[in-house]
Amino acid sequence: MRPEDIDYQRPVAVCSSCSDLAAEMVAALASASIVFKDNKVYSKKLVHGAETLWKFARNQRGSYSAGGVDAATFYNSSMYWDEFVWGGAWLYYATGNQSYLYLASHPTLAKHAGAFWGGPDYGVLSWDNKLTGAQVLLTRLRLFLSPGYPYEQTLKTYHNQTSIVMCSYLPYFTSFNRTRGSKLYTK
Repeated sequence: MRPEDIDYQRPVAVCSSCSDLAAEMVAALASASIVFKDNKVYSKKLVHGAETLWKFARNQRGSYSAGGVDAATFYNSSMYWDEFVWGGAWLYYATGNQSYLYLASHPTLAKHAGAFWGGPDYGVLSWDNKLTGAQVLLTRLRLFLSPGYPYEQTLKTYHNQTSIVMCSYLPYFTSFNRTRGSKLYTK
């Protein structure tokens, strides 16, 4: 329903250390700035907002669901590192600023985000796991622009993992749960 038609209370939560939520908003604003690049004024506003949120996300470390907010009941956040990779990748695409690419492809950040291990949600893009999307986005960068050193090793790892994940989506692999109609789902 439209927000202006809602006639019941909608509680608002305040978060002062929510890197995951802020970095997700960074990705949304940065990608939107690319969509609206023909409107230079609006695109610049979106980038400015993304960069402001990026500073907040990096300086006020924490998870939005750690504060015991009601959203954690349904959308608990397991970490914020994958959102850092996701937001950094989109900011690089939106601005061309190498510092964002450096961070998004830094081996330590990739390790914290779970890029070098499997896990139950590995390869599944969801509200709590942006790593797969970030790896696809950064694989595109490697394939088409080949930025080289110092990014190559991590981007190569992302590329290899993206290839493995894409192949695992094929029906004859049993990496994911499937419905009778062959749609993927997680438990």
